[in-house]
Amino acid sequence: MAMIYSYVAKSTKGEIRRGVLQAESSAAARQQLKQQSLFVMSMTAGRGAAVKQVAQPGLFTKKVSKRDLLMLTSQLSIMAKSGIDLAECLQNAAAQCDHPRLKRVLDQVYKDVSDGNSVSSALRKHVDIFGEFYVAGIAAGEASGSVNEVLSRLADLLRAEIRLRASISAAIAYPVILLSVSMLVLSALIFFVLPQFSTVFEQMEVPAPALTQLLLDLGITLRTKWWLWGGIVAMLAVAAVKTWRTDAARIVRDKFALNAPGFRDITRALLLGRTFRLMGTMLQNGVPLLEAIGLCRSSIGNIFYRKLFDDLEESVLNGRGLGQTLALSTFVPQGAAQMAVTAERTGRLDSVMQLVGQFYEDEGERRLQELAKLLEPAIIVVMGGVVGTIVMAIMLPIFEFSSRA
Repeated sequence: MAMIYSYVAKSTKGEIRRGVLQAESSAAARQQLKQQSLFVMSMTAGRGAAVKQVAQPGLFTKKVSKRDLLMLTSQLSIMAKSGIDLAECLQNAAAQCDHPRLKRVLDQVYKDVSDGNSVSSALRKHVDIFGEFYVAGIAAGEASGSVNEVLSRLADLLRAEIRLRASISAAIAYPVILLSVSMLVLSALIFFVLPQFSTVFEQMEVPAPALTQLLLDLGITLRTKWWLWGGIVAMLAVAAVKTWRTDAARIVRDKFALNAPGFRDITRALLLGRTFRLMGTMLQNGVPLLEAIGLCRSSIGNIFYRKLFDDLEESVLNGRGLGQTLALSTFVPQGAAQMAVTAERTGRLDSVMQLVGQFYEDEGERRLQELAKLLEPAIIVVMGGVVGTIVMAIMLPIFEFSSRA
């Protein structure tokens, strides 16, 4: 069961950080802080009110989506630019919020801020909703007095993430729908059409050709022993899900995503675009480089790509910068690595990282759309061939019998 841990930690710059986080154990909590380049000075575990504040949504509780968070951030940004105090902005946003869970969270955040806590520390209690990068950006904005600009950049980042997800969903939607419809057609042929033709062959008192008989036997088996085949499919599905969740399967699919022809260009571009854009935004918000690297690493699911950020962290701690490590990576295009080297020399790492990230996000989307366009006719041809084979296996013998008669 997850616990809430209050901590006091020191950053690599010697700054003292206080906050709370949710983790399965104290070791897991310390690992989370280590990934943010924070060194634990003290940590205490607690339940009660703190747990309720970051409790996971229940079965019937509406989840706070990225769109909800974007709407909130945009509202806060507009009100803050109008000169309204951030605490009052939170109060107004809570009053106007239609999302039940987010409204409760905003009310609690406003209460904590009214009690004298900083906005970032109040948001950190609900990091499961806002995310580590969001809280870190607000904290950096408070320290530099540029919360207005930070809110605007966070809104842009969320907007870009929503657009990217929508593009990915749109690219794969048509192939998935096409494949589903094709499977429905095949099921209809097997369960409804084949039985009718089986009767025709019996009435003619002639043996069916080998392929036709095979399809007829398959249809009869599936219809009469559906419970057996259903059980087999269910067991295979359970075994597949359990296997999918193992570490070995994760290693295989992460390696496949980064190295498989046809997929690697898409995966690498999207990963590079997302992480570079996130890092650039955080650096512009005033988040220290090491903390930005740690937050980017925590947002990555691919274990091989996450190793790249481990190497980047080590490189920065040893004073070598990002460019050299990026240039040695097989996952990063040399053009992007060279841009990072130039940006470090000119002191414009934040803006260059964001521009490079945006470019590769767009490139990944374009390649994904191209792959989807190639898959559409391929699925049509394959499924058309399967359906055509079934139809020919049934109809041609009947035509042959008719011509003989």
